[in-house]
Amino acid sequence: MTDLSSGRPHTAKPCVPAVVVAGILTAALLAGCGGGGGGGGSRSSDTPEAEPPPAAPVPLTDGIPAPGVAVDPSARGLNVIHVGDGDWRFEYDGECAPTGMAFRHALVDLGGPDDGREVVDHKLACPLEAGAGYEVRVDATAGDGSRYRAVLEFRADTVESPRGVTVLDSTTLSRRAVDRLFDRYVREAVLAEIDIPVVGALAALLVAEIAARVWTELGAREATYGVVSHAVTYASRSPSGAAATLSGLVAMPEIGEDPGFARLGRVVVLHHATGSTPSRLGSEDGWYVLANLLAGRGYLVVAPDNWGRGADSGADQPETYLMANRTANNALDMVREVLADDRYRRFHAAPETVDAALVGYSQGGHSTVAHWLANAAGGGEHAVHEVHAGGGPYDLQRSFLGILHVLNGSCAGDPWCRDVDVDVHVPYAFRILPPLLRYTEAGLTPGDVLDGERLSDAFVTGMLDGEERFDALKTMLQLNSFANLVDLAGTMPAADTRIHLYHSPLDRLVPQQNSRELAAALSPGFDLTTHFGVCDSSVYEELADLVDTVGVIHAICAFDMFDRVLRDLRLGEAARAGYDRVGPARVDPALAWLGLAERRAAAALADPDALAAFRAARPAWELHRHARRLRAAESAPLRELADRLHP
Repeated sequence: MTDLSSGRPHTAKPCVPAVVVAGILTAALLAGCGGGGGGGGSRSSDTPEAEPPPAAPVPLTDGIPAPGVAVDPSARGLNVIHVGDGDWRFEYDGECAPTGMAFRHALVDLGGPDDGREVVDHKLACPLEAGAGYEVRVDATAGDGSRYRAVLEFRADTVESPRGVTVLDSTTLSRRAVDRLFDRYVREAVLAEIDIPVVGALAALLVAEIAARVWTELGAREATYGVVSHAVTYASRSPSGAAATLSGLVAMPEIGEDPGFARLGRVVVLHHATGSTPSRLGSEDGWYVLANLLAGRGYLVVAPDNWGRGADSGADQPETYLMANRTANNALDMVREVLADDRYRRFHAAPETVDAALVGYSQGGHSTVAHWLANAAGGGEHAVHEVHAGGGPYDLQRSFLGILHVLNGSCAGDPWCRDVDVDVHVPYAFRILPPLLRYTEAGLTPGDVLDGERLSDAFVTGMLDGEERFDALKTMLQLNSFANLVDLAGTMPAADTRIHLYHSPLDRLVPQQNSRELAAALSPGFDLTTHFGVCDSSVYEELADLVDTVGVIHAICAFDMFDRVLRDLRLGEAARAGYDRVGPARVDPALAWLGLAERRAAAALADPDALAAFRAARPAWELHRHARRLRAAESAPLRELADRLHP
């Protein structure tokens, strides 16, 4: 066995035990497998060394695969998760010679004895043989010499799943259609949650002003290529780790037999936000749109659907919403299968190591960080040198408790609860809880947390008051957080990944404090750039004051992040190639938003009662400001709306 005190990847020596009792080896087996200590020097023949004390068994908090599950022999990543103390140092052992890293998450706000300890996520990898049984052992030594052991037992299935992907459906868009796709998305899908037309018109006009001032990519540059998009399925894992089929999107430039096509330096992996299913190939889905914009610039784009979405084995089961390990494992599997498929070989560098840029926002920002960590621990077969994560709930525990504080009237104005809107945020709690109750040992049933269609008062109060019966659920919330990672720089190898975190201070849906806490966990030790001043201009402040819906700034700031990502990728490729492969900006990026403003203005003019109610609710100085901006747009419907607001 090899000491893991450094947290770096290592290779363990195989050790085949003779006896297993309840999944925990006895001390004699531990010594027989090389787990005991032994110093240098000669050993007295008449003074035998004392047997080391037995290793205390450590129960698993979670495990992937679940104990006893048969896994696909091609599966690579494993997770062994338990609670421990901060001074524990780890060694790995087992028949498959596991390697990996121990990621430590600080535990707080528990009611029982584990409060102040850590939940440790061992992200491991080891080769498997079809039909074989395996036992992976995590041996821990505390600062006082006490020894502990956690064990994960599973077996490999007798048949390995076929490599590559199955294409279920496809679309092909010309260059011109790719350009129109973004405009159509803005017109038909953006700001749809604003149900007052005059507010929608004014909001779209404010975004048009932002686009004209700041954005250089979205809606501004023409596609270099047409795009072929594939809805695919691929072999992966269920939440328990059993072999399963999942779905996703693969988008690529439409190059035909063009012998002059030169592949770009990386593929792009997109992690979708809440409610998105990229494999449906829908023009109303922002992640399908973004995939086409990227592929139109020459990239191979891979966009997994979460388990529970799309055409996967679990389409009728809860989505693995914000479940870091399970989402990451599926994404790693999809990237591996896409890279193994001959249809996509022209667009990447395999069999050489393929470089991937990871991009995600909101829920997708959380998935992006999970993917990066799992890949770094050896769970993937590609390199990640660029991470773009925006607006994510990286402290899931405190974000969740913030909702509960508002429900029971105990919010003291801290960043985690001060902007909570019960009508908007509670539905997110209903997305978070079902997978934790279904796929983990949280020790609770829906009846323990729900009272009809609402969270029960007993659950809300018990969680906030530290009742010990909710500790397992809180532990899972903190396992799926990243802001609480301990000594991450000491855990991972020397980092050569550029990490970009984006988050607006005006975000009322996901508090910016999430990204600030994650940035603190990544500092020092990582090549980190924080974009915490984005979406913070006076125009954004005016937009936040205009629109009551808490998620609007969160949504619009996604466009700001994507514009920056497209620019960063374009400039990076230009530096590598010596020239800019994307054409110069030829279109005003504000045009799509002006078109949306005109559509909403027409709807506002057709509803004089709603317009009169808006006027009556706003002070004269604000109406004057809105009218002045509407007239400056030099559009007939917008000028007419200005005259109605402030003659």
